[in-house]
This record gives sequence, structure tokens and C-alpha cells, in this order.
Amino acid sequence: MAVRLSVVMVHSAPATPSAERVAQGVVGELIGLSGIDLVLVGPLDSLSESSTDRLTLSSIGGDIAMLDWRMPEVMHESLRRLGIDGTRTRHTADPEVAEIGIAAVNPDGQSRKLYFFNLNEFNTPEPVVASIAKLNAARAVRTFSLAPMVKHSNAKESAQSEDKRVLSEISDDANSGAPLAGDARLDVAGGDVVKSKHSGSDASTQGALGPSTQRPSTMSDGSDGLDPGGQDLDALIDELDQLDP
Repeated sequence: MAVRLSVVMVHSAPATPSAERVAQGVVGELIGLSGIDLVLVGPLDSLSESSTDRLTLSSIGGDIAMLDWRMPEVMHESLRRLGIDGTRTRHTADPEVAEIGIAAVNPDGQSRKLYFFNLNEFNTPEPVVASIAKLNAARAVRTFSLAPMVKHSNAKESAQSEDKRVLSEISDDANSGAPLAGDARLDVAGGDVVKSKHSGSDASTQGALGPSTQRPSTMSDGSDGLDPGGQDLDALIDELDQLDP
């Protein structure tokens, strides 16, 4: 949404023809200027409480650029008497002023600023219009702090680094055959159960290897002596030889 500035110009009879040309040129340029709401009112000190111009001024809620043929402090005092509060704010056409005044509140919650232009200081309308355009462009620039964004970014990077570290540890444990972090936590929470499970696994492994380790021993025992059947056959042959006449 574009930032808009209310420009209030006091419509009064200029003192010289040159001033008249300045007034006409300013009005003509500001009517078509983007972001500017131009309001023409009569002399401030002549506005009654029920006048349309005073009601119009009272309805303005934002910052105001005030154009008149008087000094800025005189314009500021006239606005205060009309109940239009705000802070007199430094700008290119009013550079020497300190920001003073009653801080009125805008609809956006910020203090309303008052920018005063003494038209007696201008010989042509162009510097007035250019100053107002530059002022409104500066108001459209919003500043904000980067601290929350940086903090959020650092927190996100930290979380990503932690996730990568955990995944790296899990990968290393899987490659080395070591128990994963989940097994380690189970070992702490229920040490006996996990230990029994590992012991059972060791016993199963031992049983699976048992027969193969005992078989060579059995074969070795069978090869130490002669077969009993072979001994009986030799004895029978010897008896038959003795019985033969």
C-alpha cells in the first residue's frame, strides 16, 4: 500500500503577483502528484468551530505538510489553537528546527509529524513541489531490524548441523557394526534384558559351532585302533587253520 501525505495549503490572497504565480503553480502540480492529498483551507486564524475547513482539518489523521505565507512557528501555534496536535519535524524547507510539539498519534500508532513550508521563501513552484515529493518518498522507506531474522537463521543452521552430526554418527556405527544409539539407550534402560538377549545370541552361536568343532575329535578317536570287526575275522581264520588235518 502506497504511503500518502496530506498537504494543507492556506488559500489566501498573496501579497505580490510573483507570490500568486507560486501559489497557482503549487496547486496545479500537487493536484496530479502521486501519493499527495491536497486540501485547500482559509486562513487558520479565521476558522470557526463549525466551519467546513476546520472539520476537514480535524478529520486528517496522518502526517500533514502545511503550506502558508507565514513563519513555521506561527503556523504551528495556529494549529494548536484549532486542536491539531503534532510534532514539528525537520525537512529540507525547515532544516534548522528541533523536533518540538505535542505528540499526536496516527492511526498506525506513531506520532504525527507536521512539516511546515513558508511560501514566502520560494520564488517558483518547482522547489516546493520537489521538496514535498522528496519528503513523501522518504516517508515511504520503512526500516526494520535484522536481528530476529539473523537469530532465526542461526538457529536453523544450528539445527541442521546437529541433524547432520547425528546422521553421520548413525552411519559410522552402522558401518562399524557397533550398536546404534537406540540400542545404547535400551541397554541403559533395561540392562538385564539386553544383556540376556546378547548372552542368548552368544549361546546360539556357540551351539551352532559345537558339532563342527567336536566332529574332528570323534574321527580322531576312531583312527587310533583297529576296527573290532577286522580282529574277529583274523581270529576265525586262525581257528580254521588249526582244525585242518
